[in-house]
Amino acid sequence: MIKLIMDIYREMYAKATPPADFDKLIETGEAKKEDFFLNYVLDQETQEEIILKHCKKLSKHDTNRIKGIVYLGSSPTFEARK
Repeated sequence: MIKLIMDIYREMYAKATPPADFDKLIETGEAKKEDFFLNYVLDQETQEEIILKHCKKLSKHDTNRIKGIVYLGSSPTFEARK
C-alpha cells in the first residue's frame, strides 16, 4: 500500500504547479517542512483521476482508504495560496 501511495504522490507532484520530483522533495528534506505541500497546486479533478488510475484493481473500500490517506497526507493543495 505504501508503494501505491508513493506512486500516486509522484504523479501528482509531477503534474502540479510548479511541477516537482516527489522523491527529490523527500531527499532534500523539503517534504519535512511544515505545510510544504501548500507550495504546489493540482486541481481536485486531476488528483481524483490519478488516484482512481492507480487504484483501478482495488476494491471500492480499499480505494476509499487510499483516497483518505492521500488527501489527508501530503497531496498538493487544490487552490493557489493567497
